[in-house]
Amino acid sequence: MGEVYRARDSRLGRDVALKILPQSFAADGERLHRFEQESRAVAAFNHPNILAIHDVGQHNGSPFLVSELLEGESLRDVLDRGALPQRKAIDYSVQIAQGLAIAHAKEIIHRDLKPENLFLTRDGRLKILDFGLAKALQKTGGTGADSDGATVTSPQTAAGLVMGTASYMAPEQVRGEFVDARTDIFSFGAVLYEMLSGHRAFRRDTSAETMTAVLKEDPPELIDAQHPISPALERIVRRCLEKSPEQRFQSAKDLAFSLEALSVTSHMASPQGRIVAARPKSLAIAVVVLFGIAALAVAYFAGTRSGGTKRAKFERLTFQRGNIRGARFSPDGQNVIYSAGWEGRPYEVFSSRIGDLHARSLELKNTMVVGVSAAGEIALLTNVRRSPESSFMQSGTLARVSASGGTPREILEDVWDADISRDGKQFAVVRSAGGPQQLEYPIGKVLFKTNGYISHPRISPDGKQVAFLEHPVYGDDRGYLDTADAAGNVKRLTADAQGEDGVAWSPDQREVWFAATFPESTGEREVFAVTPEGKSRVVFQVPGNSDVWDIADDGRLLLSLYIISGAQMVASPPNAPERDVSALGWANYGALSADGKSIAFSEVGGAAGQDYLVFFRRLDGSEAVEIGEGQAIGITPDGKYAIAFLPSHPSKLRVLATLAGESGTLDVAPVSVDPALISWMPGGKEFVFLGHEGQAPPRGYRVSFGGGPARPLTNLPSAHFWNCISPDGKFVLETSAPANEPAQNVIVELATGKVRRAPLLPGDEPVQWDQDGAHAFVVHKSDVEATIFRADLNSGKREVWKQIRPADATGILSLRSFFVTPSGSAYTYSATRAPSSLYVYSQR
Repeated sequence: MGEVYRARDSRLGRDVALKILPQSFAADGERLHRFEQESRAVAAFNHPNILAIHDVGQHNGSPFLVSELLEGESLRDVLDRGALPQRKAIDYSVQIAQGLAIAHAKEIIHRDLKPENLFLTRDGRLKILDFGLAKALQKTGGTGADSDGATVTSPQTAAGLVMGTASYMAPEQVRGEFVDARTDIFSFGAVLYEMLSGHRAFRRDTSAETMTAVLKEDPPELIDAQHPISPALERIVRRCLEKSPEQRFQSAKDLAFSLEALSVTSHMASPQGRIVAARPKSLAIAVVVLFGIAALAVAYFAGTRSGGTKRAKFERLTFQRGNIRGARFSPDGQNVIYSAGWEGRPYEVFSSRIGDLHARSLELKNTMVVGVSAAGEIALLTNVRRSPESSFMQSGTLARVSASGGTPREILEDVWDADISRDGKQFAVVRSAGGPQQLEYPIGKVLFKTNGYISHPRISPDGKQVAFLEHPVYGDDRGYLDTADAAGNVKRLTADAQGEDGVAWSPDQREVWFAATFPESTGEREVFAVTPEGKSRVVFQVPGNSDVWDIADDGRLLLSLYIISGAQMVASPPNAPERDVSALGWANYGALSADGKSIAFSEVGGAAGQDYLVFFRRLDGSEAVEIGEGQAIGITPDGKYAIAFLPSHPSKLRVLATLAGESGTLDVAPVSVDPALISWMPGGKEFVFLGHEGQAPPRGYRVSFGGGPARPLTNLPSAHFWNCISPDGKFVLETSAPANEPAQNVIVELATGKVRRAPLLPGDEPVQWDQDGAHAFVVHKSDVEATIFRADLNSGKREVWKQIRPADATGILSLRSFFVTPSGSAYTYSATRAPSSLYVYSQR
């Protein structure tokens, strides 16, 4: 690739590396432009594991690149001396994965990751070299979607050059097909394999045989290598080296997370280390360590903030990968009964004795625990359906069953959440009955209503009150802790929290414990105890999130710890690989411009603040740009403005300029905006949003983009969702939910109000009208997979347009907020993941 000199930057007084590239580069203007463009993109990384590029240009016809000067040796030099110890291999691989994650976030793919392009400095820092050069240094002319091959790095024979590079090529590179970030992950796996074994994963006598091995063969087992290899590390390597990109890690960020967790476990001493080794097949290493660290941090905060008089103890109860939703102590406090969705499977009910690593399934599938009586009878939601509007909401049929198992006895349908009284005679339930959600206790007696939603109802030990979480914004976990007595007197015990999850009464009924994040606090989730009079105290703080489930008679707390992340997945065009365009790790509610070339979306995690942040991103490789506060619910067809609402001011809509332009606010009072994607009227001068007035059910409203009052779209009295306007503006396709009737998809003629049943299937969610006006894109989904259909709105005939299933469904709470452009040129959706583990907290 030319010559490299040690040089002196006289302006800044530093030594640099100066790479002079072949003059043949200057003769190919397109290659030179690509080289300069990608080099400048890499120069913006400023990451400790990527070679820093200071400048790029030409001098006397010779292209050059100026980078930081490194002192040390290449990873190839190190591996020529043999395999690395496992601990050191993990350390180096974490650094590689972190560097790749940053580059991939900027949509830069290395394409030629191998030991020759990895450099170890004298202080142990690993640097990735030659980002962008792999693509820029190859002449175009292959047959694949991205035919650029790997770089030439040393003056050896041609056979040696090809074979040396081919050992690290992914199958799609060998076939000359489309490459993406997962291609780098395969090459990473080959490098990691060599670090651990001392041998190349796919080296053969000829380049043709090497490429055939890459396509068809698996490398020898690492378990049989000279040095013992952790089974968990073996699994990581194998997953990186999957022949199909869909079966590999889908992002370097996830890969780095798993390796970092494994790095910590390799240093953990007994007894924690013993647990990790005891059940390798059932542990997600990342989750094990994450919550091990969380427990340590929690213990620290509990000890320091309570004055240090008592020592906090956390005992972990679950070790599989997935979600905990619903958990209770058994009446004697020696067992826990909980529901979990392990490894992407539907929720199932388990019983486990505290201290025993093994759990017994009660053979209750797709079922969620909501309460346990003093007699040991379990209250359940069966046939659980997760809400399309929120990762935190679900509904099902209320039922009861003996703790020993058996067939549940169904009690009430369409229940969102519930609890059973201690004596087992009454239930508190949350349901909507076609209108606002309402809390009933006992069943049939309404104590409270809201146009938001209600969660975690908990009946007091004496059965006279119900504590619950009131969430004013439908689908958003911000809100208040309330209590309601039998007369319907509701008392708000807390200020507005940024997020709340979990409620439990203390056995003496003097306090209610709950988990929340308040805007004025540190931004981390804390567990609080509040008296019925409203006096609160901090019990402890946790990194990440927690759900408070139950308190035993001896004061032990049952809770789960989890970290939420959200990916905004986009495919443009729809046959291209999906990519995550999120900015802060918890993206949500994305909308594409009509041409599918740009997107507006929200980040809703703690870093985004109380009213969240809206980001705009072109899909040409540009970075995401923050454009203002709010939760994004749409983007103008031309992509010049994003529409967002402010959860703290639900009657205001923000109009945010995505480029140069003036932002503004639309006041739609007395209408409160609900978080659902908007639809545009023809011409882009008006849009339709979902909202409600007072306690009225949600419905569609239309408002001028230039301002003015919001007007009801139709006069139908029932609740409306998924308002989709036809291309000619004459019809709206919506999901209507008449009181006490199942939801149904209908087509309403706006001029006359005539309603006809849409020929769709139960469970279909309309996403967008096709631009031909005769078809619609609809999504039908389960918890962890979805199918987008293109359906004929006259005949009902449908064809599969896109099938979506994450390669790793573990820990996924929901796939939602699907959006397809009218021409079908692109699609996007939000994927929320929250792997969790169950703990018992006590003080001693």
